[in-house]
Amino acid sequence: MVFVRSLRMNLLVGAFVPITILLGLWQLERGAEKRDLEMAYLDKLTTLPVPSMDADMEDPFRRIKLTGEFLPQYYLVDNQVRSGQTGYWVVHTFRTARQTLLVNRGFVAASPFREQLPEVDWPRGLVRTIGAVWPETGLIPVYDQDQWTSRWPKRVQRRDIARMAKEVAAEPVEIRLEAGQVGTLAAAPFAEVLSDDKHLGYAATWFGLCGTLVILYFYFGWRQEFKDE
Repeated sequence: MVFVRSLRMNLLVGAFVPITILLGLWQLERGAEKRDLEMAYLDKLTTLPVPSMDADMEDPFRRIKLTGEFLPQYYLVDNQVRSGQTGYWVVHTFRTARQTLLVNRGFVAASPFREQLPEVDWPRGLVRTIGAVWPETGLIPVYDQDQWTSRWPKRVQRRDIARMAKEVAAEPVEIRLEAGQVGTLAAAPFAEVLSDDKHLGYAATWFGLCGTLVILYFYFGWRQEFKDE
């Protein structure tokens, strides 16, 4: 008995098996990152907030006290859903004595008319509020960059904090306001991004596809031999 090798089948399996393995391993790595974030979140949940000027902006979920004022420039991050209602996250420019920050104030419902942006009010004057440093969890790659207008507020399709920060000369980090704090709308969620279930499911899918390719490779190789006999 001789296993029949097909050039096209060899090329197909040789190309896709390593790709599916790498994608599965990448998803496992992403899942591990989410578990690390969850541990950091639980660790910081009960800590006392520190003044923003003393906070490490690279420390995920660090609770911070903000003292300053909201500026007129803010972003409306599209494609958000809360309790079955579509709308936006409001990411507002906030200026302290030493910093300019991007503050996610939470959810606001969309207007029934797409071209009409919702009216968003904000506290005027000196504001004292509390939020948390929110980690960047990565963006899905796109080929065409979202075109932003020069007018404020800006409706954007993706929460691209680095790009937002560059535009308003702010720290490249999101500060997510806690529920009930001054300036908070319907507070953005604090825990949904931490689950690793999705990544484990994706990893299982890629490894399953890899196994299927290998099984089919041997199945059709032996099957071809039996036909030739």
